[in-house]
Amino acid sequence: MPAIRAYKHKGKIIPVEQARVGRAYLCPWTDELYSTKSAYVKHLKTLRATRMHRRARKNRWQQLGEDLWNQNSFEKIVRWVELHPEWFLDNAQRRGFSSDAKLYDSIRDAFTVKITYLDIRWSDSVSNSHDCPHNGVTNWAGRDQNAPRGYPGWGGRIEYQISHELPGFGSDIMEGTRIHTGTGGGTSNNRYGFDVRFFADDWPGLEKLRAWNILRGTDMLRVQYGKARYFR
Repeated sequence: MPAIRAYKHKGKIIPVEQARVGRAYLCPWTDELYSTKSAYVKHLKTLRATRMHRRARKNRWQQLGEDLWNQNSFEKIVRWVELHPEWFLDNAQRRGFSSDAKLYDSIRDAFTVKITYLDIRWSDSVSNSHDCPHNGVTNWAGRDQNAPRGYPGWGGRIEYQISHELPGFGSDIMEGTRIHTGTGGGTSNNRYGFDVRFFADDWPGLEKLRAWNILRGTDMLRVQYGKARYFR
């Protein structure tokens, strides 16, 4: 078959003989083309509304996070998690574990998260090999002599259950929430168990309570909650 002249653009090919010059509207933000001004204006309105919605949700996520991180006991943290499952669902979505917004919207009203077990101990130096406080740095195996080899906080084990299976791994839902999960995995019924770290700098509410307890002659050296299933 003889070769012909054609216009090419982003995987699309139009024979030159069949092409005609016309007016179109190119969105500078999405690179989508629209053949009519009305369609282009409608697209801009939808895009603007979507971006405003995302921005509002992002701002709300940060505000709720501040509320979580200022809880002044682990019992209140456990309760907060159970009362705000949508915060963790939004976290999974905003961190790109799935681009399918319909998936998250379809389960939003029924989605639940529940911490079922927590066993942690205070340490003046919780490992920062893989994770660190929001204002700190990681230091893999302590190889950086100029960086801390750990931060004060609590380390141990956590188990939680979510109501729906989500894309990615079971620990993904906690990533970026300051509940730092490590080694572990999942079982049936969307139950998960992981090593966990709570760095003191991430939780100002806990730090205040700990300081008060020290003044009273006690301390939050160990916290236990619930019953182990994954780690039994």
